Amino acid sequence: MKTVLIADDHPVYLLGLKSLLETQFARDYTLSGTASNVDELLASLKNAQPDLLLTDLTMPGTQHSDGLHLIQFLRRTYPSLPIIVISVLSNQAIANLMLNSGVVAVINKQSLSTELNACLKALALGQSLTRTRKTQGLKNLADDSHAHNVSISPKETEVLRLMKQGQTVNQVAQILHRSKQTISGQKKSAMHKLGLTTDADLYEYLLKIEL
Repeated sequence: MKTVLIADDHPVYLLGLKSLLETQFARDYTLSGTASNVDELLASLKNAQPDLLLTDLTMPGTQHSDGLHLIQFLRRTYPSLPIIVISVLSNQAIANLMLNSGVVAVINKQSLSTELNACLKALALGQSLTRTRKTQGLKNLADDSHAHNVSISPKETEVLRLMKQGQTVNQVAQILHRSKQTISGQKKSAMHKLGLTTDADLYEYLLKIEL
């Protein structure tokens, strides 16, 4: 029987996840503990590593309060720990980053009952789910060619790094000694690879990553 740690700062979701495990998956999973903030989550993991972590993306805490940084920290610190992220996240590019880091799944809370059931059933059967779910999630990510093969070129990375610093397309062109059209094209190419459609999506993405 697999042990599961649940982390969510919303009591309703925490109770719902506990109920799901205890009623529908009692033969396969047992609850090892719960956490309602990042500090409690990290303390629980330090004390005993479960077989599976179900965690919200954004929770209060004095450490790693940025959700993406928290997930990246957990993947580095506990590389063998399967993680399912449950969130209201709607930015597919950020979900792709988490999937690329090795989380089992990223599930939108609006699809929680169906998607989480499917994930838990597959894991109980020993099936690998890495990169199989996306945030709005009824479509298999294995069918989304750029969702798990994001390959930003070095030049595109340069452009995004400078834009993260607040530079405009014109300013980036001057700094890199390229034409405005070239910079604009590299920006659009990077956005396409990341699944971003608007500048607002791009800036939200840049705020969440390290370049």
